[in-house]
Amino acid sequence: MDKKIFDYLLAAGAILILISSVLVMENVLWGKYAFAAGSLFYIISRLKMKYEGDAFRLKRFNRNIYITSLLLVGTCYLQFKGTNIWVVLLFMAALLELYSTFRISAIEKEK
Repeated sequence: MDKKIFDYLLAAGAILILISSVLVMENVLWGKYAFAAGSLFYIISRLKMKYEGDAFRLKRFNRNIYITSLLLVGTCYLQFKGTNIWVVLLFMAALLELYSTFRISAIEKEK
């Protein structure tokens, strides 16, 4: 498929995660389902944007993005379980994603 489709899917997933996390905090019933859908969009788009090069640092940062995907799955599980610990996992996923994204772009600019 076209890379633009996955870019749009990534953006839609990120926006859905952001909006639905607020809805889950406000105890809206369908908020956790929207969060799960946004996480699914996000994970699918991240898995399809796989790095194929030889640079060790870029491979490592892309593995961090896969860990972020696992944290989002854990966040969904904790939301459906009904605990409030999901906020910590979501915060960890956001920090890891932010760091990895900025480092990947900085490394790619060096080349």
